[in-house]
Parts: sequence; structure tokens; C-alpha cells
Amino acid sequence: MTTPSPLRHDDLFHTGIVVDDLEAAKEEFGALLGLTWLEGGGKVALQTAEGASSVVTRYAISAEGPHHVELVASVPGTLYTTNGSTRAHHVGYWVDDVPAASAALVRSGLTNVVLIGFGGDRPPITAYHEAGDGFWVELVARSMKRLLFPQQDTR
Repeated sequence: MTTPSPLRHDDLFHTGIVVDDLEAAKEEFGALLGLTWLEGGGKVALQTAEGASSVVTRYAISAEGPHHVELVASVPGTLYTTNGSTRAHHVGYWVDDVPAASAALVRSGLTNVVLIGFGGDRPPITAYHEAGDGFWVELVARSMKRLLFPQQDTR
């Protein structure tokens, strides 16, 4: 990296795994790792080099932390696809400003693959950057803590 990274280890909060069968993965990982799940998802707007689109996402993130496990249902034609084996897909970091942090990662050499938001004029809530060998770095707006973890004190 040629410029300072906007990522701080203290802001690392989850490891994401893309799965073909979300319900089966929740059972398997829940039993294996002793986890319970908070579920989410919905229609999101994707902005890639190829243009804008929207998809419906589904995920489950462990209620237990501070480092959480996120299971993401595969969405064909997006970066949320499996390669036939279960492995870590991405690491997620809280950031205060997704566009600024994303620009800093681009300056440091990581390609931005997609910005994700709710559409319209609202700023992106997430950005994914390719870190190499099919592994991604996800930037997540710190303001999303209350949505992702409503049961926690997110001050």
C-alpha cells in the first residue's frame, strides 16, 4: 500500500461467508460455533463499473460478538457467489464515511468493485474492495450499527 489505510483493526467487526443455503448454514454454523442469528436483508442498489442494478439480499449475522460471523445468501451475477466450497469471503470494517474510506482504499491499490446503498441520492452504506485471490474488504457505515444490532447499545 502506498498511502495510509483507512482501516483500523479496532473497527474489524465481522467475517462474512457466502453460502448457497442460508437456513442449512445457520443450523450448521450455529451448532458448531454456538451462535444465534440476527436476520436481515432486502432490496439494495448496486453501483459497479458496469452500471447500476438492484438485487434482493438475505443474510444472518451472529448475535454473539464482538467479532461476528455473517452468512450471506448467494446472489447469482454478483460478488455474493460461492465457488463450491465454504470459506471466508470478506472481512467487514466500520467506517464513518464510506465514500471517503473507499477512495482511500482505491488510492492504496485496492479496486472498488461495488458500492451498495438504498438508492436515490442517499450515500452508499457499504463498499466492497477486491483484496486478492477472491477475498474482499467490506466497508460498512458506522451508522448501520443500530440496524444490524438493534439489541446492543451502539453508542
